[in-house]
Amino acid sequence: MKIRFGLKPGINHVFIPVYVNGKGPYDFTLDTGAQKTTISSALVDELGLETREVIGEKYEHLKEKRNLKQVEASLSVGTEELISDEVWAMDLVFSTEVEGKKIIQSSESNGKEVKRVAQPAIRRIIKTTKSGERVIEPTKGVIGYSTLKNYFLSVNYRTKILQLEKNRTGFTHNNQEQLQKFEYLGHTHLVGIPVTINGDGPFPFVLDTGAGGTTISKKLHEKMDLPLSDIVVKAVGVHGAQETRMAIIDQMTVSSNTYENVGAVIIDESIIGPRANEIENGILGYNMFRDKELIIDYVNQTCAII
Repeated sequence: MKIRFGLKPGINHVFIPVYVNGKGPYDFTLDTGAQKTTISSALVDELGLETREVIGEKYEHLKEKRNLKQVEASLSVGTEELISDEVWAMDLVFSTEVEGKKIIQSSESNGKEVKRVAQPAIRRIIKTTKSGERVIEPTKGVIGYSTLKNYFLSVNYRTKILQLEKNRTGFTHNNQEQLQKFEYLGHTHLVGIPVTINGDGPFPFVLDTGAGGTTISKKLHEKMDLPLSDIVVKAVGVHGAQETRMAIIDQMTVSSNTYENVGAVIIDESIIGPRANEIENGILGYNMFRDKELIIDYVNQTCAII
């Protein structure tokens, strides 16, 4: 199956048209970093879908803060029904404030006063609730690992074509020999790929189409003693948001690609999600993929950025 995809303005997420129980289509984010395929609570309510409790102490925070539930639903793209072992329902609206500060974007230079400006592209996904709160509503749902693990996935950012195949017989690629083995990080669904930074490594980073940019852990940033840019940014995850800084990496090698002068947001694992403690080094996001093709063969555990 091949479909054309778009990029969500301001956050650079891949989004595809998905039908829920035959209704739609609705814009869903393709998120290789997400554990479960998820429908927004607002859409679940709109469609009147049945939900039940998600079992597990590790999900208590999401149940409390994000109204996490399990939902019965059939998802399809075009005429093809997606294979999904489990589908979640969760609040997918994010506040634009953290500790009283706006999340959108900040910058400072040479010690001058911090200026906070919302980018025009980001303004398009900001909504105001009935209570007057400014929030970001980036998607109606997420296609995550509970679906993707059954497929051979190709995301071509150059042509904006996404390909999903249930088995390899339907997938054709001219650079098959460039696929390399990947390891899941710890006991998670997260696809890890070796990365070298300024000649050191390799360090396993997560391949994440749901990340608007590349991030680096505080621990690895301190270990590498990387310089900081003058940019102050706001990082947002399902567990919250934080104001942080951006590290500058002179040279970063991923797969067969070498990138120079890479900006990587320094993240605190506490905002990411229930499996965040497994992300020791960082996440590869949109700036690694934007002019390339990302391939993940979940069945045979190989991947490539071409």
